Amino acid sequence: MADLKSLRLAVLGAGAVGGYIGGQLARAGYRVALIDSWAEHVDHIKAHGIRLTDPLGSVVANAEAMHLHEVQSLIRDPVDIAFICTKSYDTAWNAKMIAPYLRENGFVVSVQNSLNEHEIAAIVGADRTLGCIASTISVSVTGPGVVERARTPGGESYTVFRVGEMHGRVTPRAQRVAEILSSVDSSKVTSNLWGERWAKLVTNSMHHGILGATGIHDHQLMQDEQTRLLAIQCAGEAIRVAQALGHDLEPILRMSPALWCAAADGQVAALAELEAGWKKWMVRSKEPHYGSVGHDLVKGRRTEIDYTCGYVAAMGEQVGLPAPTQARLTALVKQVERGEIARGMHNLNEFISERAAPAR
Repeated sequence: MADLKSLRLAVLGAGAVGGYIGGQLARAGYRVALIDSWAEHVDHIKAHGIRLTDPLGSVVANAEAMHLHEVQSLIRDPVDIAFICTKSYDTAWNAKMIAPYLRENGFVVSVQNSLNEHEIAAIVGADRTLGCIASTISVSVTGPGVVERARTPGGESYTVFRVGEMHGRVTPRAQRVAEILSSVDSSKVTSNLWGERWAKLVTNSMHHGILGATGIHDHQLMQDEQTRLLAIQCAGEAIRVAQALGHDLEPILRMSPALWCAAADGQVAALAELEAGWKKWMVRSKEPHYGSVGHDLVKGRRTEIDYTCGYVAAMGEQVGLPAPTQARLTALVKQVERGEIARGMHNLNEFISERAAPAR
């Protein structure tokens, strides 16, 4: 096997997740190019490196960065592994952009929210497509060349990266990707890519809609009883849709899907156990996090709500198992996105009043 550090790596979308991964890989000595459309960000990295901050400290990584028009130079140094870390709605054009610059045995790894592997496979081929979940990595870009991580790195206590083939078999290339990503944080190969994908989607869908509609952060969501119960309701809807699609979900915040569903159904003992486990989980989150949807709304950008809460709702319709809470939160966030309503807790009044209403 060739030395992994001799491989040519590319990160498409050097924002929060991509910037953190690419910066850490550069620090570890990998030949990685950070490719992004934000000109100031790329220029800053070129001139000053990329600053990576997490609860354990702050470092500056000297990393290679490329503007989109510079991708053509990769014809002289083809890419062995391309990590797509963009927003889900930018998946297709990024896959098309990098496809001509993949080495003969090169392939693409989706490190994104939602489920985009099939879209990538339609462009580069299923045999050149892998998936990777970055579980509760909680990163954000706070300025050109600056990425901050709210959660403590998982290390030995929690596996952040889960790399998997679409067909579910454990392959040497998946093992290579996991080894490479272990330079960033804890990593493993999974034989259950779709179960991992949906477990992350459950987590995203129980946060994105609420944080986007209200403007609160994850600590406030968990500490407030009303938003906490609404998030659990979202989780229950997403889990049932995933199970109806035939997926075997992995644990969500280290707790079983069955426990989340029982809590969503209002079982008192399950709710108490889940809330205790959730509070324990939040210990890793040293700083408040507003989620990618929250950050995008502050910056006036399009969000991924259609690919998290909206995706759950759409899949629910497909299998005849509606997810009404997910659908309504999606609609609320899109109203905020369009500037039709302001963010605030008042946007949840309808949900809260429904819960408070006596059963008939």
